Amino acid sequence: MSRILKSLPVAATLALTASFAQAAFPIDFGGYFRSGFGTSSEGGKEACFGLAGAGSKFRLGNECETYGELAFGGEAFKGANGFGIRLNTRLAFVVKNNTDFEQYSPAWREANAVAENIGTGAFSKAKAWVGKRFYDRQDVHISDYYFWNDSGPGAGLENIDLGGVKLAYAIIRNADDADNKRTILTHDIRFSGIKTNPDGELTLGAELMQKRNGIGASAPTASGHLLTAMHVQSNLMGGFNKIALQYGKGSGAGTGSVNFGALTDDKVTRITEQIMVQPEGTKWSGMGTFVYEDKETASIHSKWTSFGVRPVYHFADNMSLAAEFGYDQVKPDNQATRHLTKFTIAPQLSAGNGFWSRPVLRAYYTYAKWNDAAQSAAGAGDALSTTGAFGAKTNGSTVGFQVETWW
Repeated sequence: MSRILKSLPVAATLALTASFAQAAFPIDFGGYFRSGFGTSSEGGKEACFGLAGAGSKFRLGNECETYGELAFGGEAFKGANGFGIRLNTRLAFVVKNNTDFEQYSPAWREANAVAENIGTGAFSKAKAWVGKRFYDRQDVHISDYYFWNDSGPGAGLENIDLGGVKLAYAIIRNADDADNKRTILTHDIRFSGIKTNPDGELTLGAELMQKRNGIGASAPTASGHLLTAMHVQSNLMGGFNKIALQYGKGSGAGTGSVNFGALTDDKVTRITEQIMVQPEGTKWSGMGTFVYEDKETASIHSKWTSFGVRPVYHFADNMSLAAEFGYDQVKPDNQATRHLTKFTIAPQLSAGNGFWSRPVLRAYYTYAKWNDAAQSAAGAGDALSTTGAFGAKTNGSTVGFQVETWW
């Protein structure tokens, strides 16, 4: 009975959402989840391998939780001249893979309204929005690294046609979970759709971050900025190439989002590249990635280098074999350099024979090796730590199964 009572708030929320949607307008339903299980070579649960100081880890055969998102939305109003208002919501959860019933706290990742086709001329296809939102996030897929992620509660205008370029402006307010009086107000300006060459487009962005700490904030945080230039080359061997250059300072010197607790002189320089291909007439697809980040704070100056590849061989319409190699290196000043190498092989059953075909069911074997410096820097209980699954060893493996899908 206690389990039922604890689950009532979530169940009631979903039921009310569905009832309202059916009564008011047709509902769109989408989402994402991944789940599975495994065990390490030393027994116990599966282990996941990530390097201290790196901004991400390579994903294949290296995700130890159930994660899901349920997205509900729909057109709430349709007016004249194409004007309309759409509502969007997204409920997310993270669950440890221990038993069939585990307590969790769901999060409303998104809850916003978008007005479309709001005017004439430059605003004929423009949109206005208010609420909590994933705001034009950019990531490296195989490492789940969001290098440009100005998401949160805010408002904005986008898709303003300036002739050959689209303008978007958003103002987003983020608060520190540990102290909600410590806040950053970000003015996000983006120019996109800039044609550079056949099938090539450039996006230029500036995030100007203004500290808005309330009275009694327990710790200061600096203002700052993040500047981004991103080029996407489409129609490249059935895929694309995306490269981004970024420079951030103060609260912009994070991993693509607001860096609370930053000092004025903190800074970061980053280059991120990923190439995805699926050549026509072949049975191959894959992705390769590269990240280089130079970050300097008052306490430490470090350089992170990461590269990896995930080739996939599609030997039948719904059957494939994926492999993933990933390498991360973190080099802090006046400290030993940390290394982590990870390799995974995974036979797959999927809904199609493309790199992005989902749902996909996988079996996987993952092997990782790291050095003493990586072990010393790892947090307590981390797979690389002496208190982790592999003890004093500097290598280990896991085997398991996973399902991943989006819709």
